[in-house]
Amino acid sequence: MIHVRTRLTADFTVISNALAQRRGSAVTIGVAAYILSLPDGSPVSIAALCEHFTEGEILISRALRELEAAGYLERRRERLSTGQIRTRTYFYDVPGGTSDDEPPEPPKPPRPRKQPTAAEAPPASAAVPDETAEPPVPLADADPQAVAVLAALRRVDPRLVLSGQEAARLAPAVAQWLAAGVGAAQITGLLTT
Repeated sequence: MIHVRTRLTADFTVISNALAQRRGSAVTIGVAAYILSLPDGSPVSIAALCEHFTEGEILISRALRELEAAGYLERRRERLSTGQIRTRTYFYDVPGGTSDDEPPEPPKPPRPRKQPTAAEAPPASAAVPDETAEPPVPLADADPQAVAVLAALRRVDPRLVLSGQEAARLAPAVAQWLAAGVGAAQITGLLTT
């Protein structure tokens, strides 16, 4: 077999070979890959998974039990302040996440920004010029080589993960550098030091 690979820069999920190549049910691997691709807070109940997959409740529940036994999935029952009990699901990208370490707390919504009081507000006479928002640049119109350079920045510095919109907005400047003969490695070095 020969792999024909395309470097993905958005909308992809990283899955360990230990999970992707594990022996057992293909349904289990598919359910795991699907759960890993979901954002935090997505419902992963048997009913929710059955809505997505064509397999029925028996196969889906068997897959979840396999993932739980292998250490990828942890389901905890929690009592809410209202007295109701709910199940919170934790999914680990490597097995054994149920060690002594507690799973991370779910993300909290950002606190609303404090509105300035009249005393803190800038004087009304300081007119702010109207800034017309530039229309978003479509990623499809951006130079693909420039976008690839920008997407690769995260490998050097994990804080430099750019959205498609950010990459599209910054791509013209990187494209100018590339056109001027500056190499991708040199651009990466300049942007990360």
